[in-house]
Amino acid sequence: MKNFIKGQDVSYTAVSGRSYRAIIVERKIDFKKGLIKKPAMKEMTYHYLIEVQKNDLREKILCTENQLKYDFL
Repeated sequence: MKNFIKGQDVSYTAVSGRSYRAIIVERKIDFKKGLIKKPAMKEMTYHYLIEVQKNDLREKILCTENQLKYDFL
């Protein structure tokens, strides 16, 4: 387990294989009634809500831990 924290800069690898800079917005483990609370999430393995910057746009994405890496830049 990598133990990313809220507010941490990370590198997100999309399904396409392309990497983007991102920031951790929420961690599933931190809350019971947070942003990742939909009933469908019980069957999925989403661990984090991140904000990805693509070009000049920011997009919030649910992702798994294995899609994230530490961003040392």
